[in-house]
Amino acid sequence: MMKEGRCYEQHDFQVLVLSEFSKRRASTEKEKWELQREYLRLIDKMPQMWEEFVQKHKNIYDRFGYLDVIVHDDLRVERKKLKRGRPKEDTSKSHRITVRLDDELYQILQKYCRTKKITESEAIRRLIEELK
Repeated sequence: MMKEGRCYEQHDFQVLVLSEFSKRRASTEKEKWELQREYLRLIDKMPQMWEEFVQKHKNIYDRFGYLDVIVHDDLRVERKKLKRGRPKEDTSKSHRITVRLDDELYQILQKYCRTKKITESEAIRRLIEELK
């Protein structure tokens, strides 16, 4: 099991790590005391863990102001990888066409786009919709 979260500062990181740690259960009194000692060591180590993690991923932290973190059940931490590419739209446009226009038609299209404050692609889509 693992836990994921977005960490803007050390407190967020600490909450995330400790929430994963809290899933541990002791079955004996001795294990209970050992877990308490481990918890206190973890609290003491937290500022250093956060600083090392931020330094390791400094370029991402500086760019976005946060780090998406994955905490594993053995308390290893890693940065969640960034998703690549443009987000998918609800209605993806899978067909591309190329059109050659003379100067006069191109000027008409440009004027229409400026008037409506839309892109050339959107203008052509709207005009095609009128053909329905």
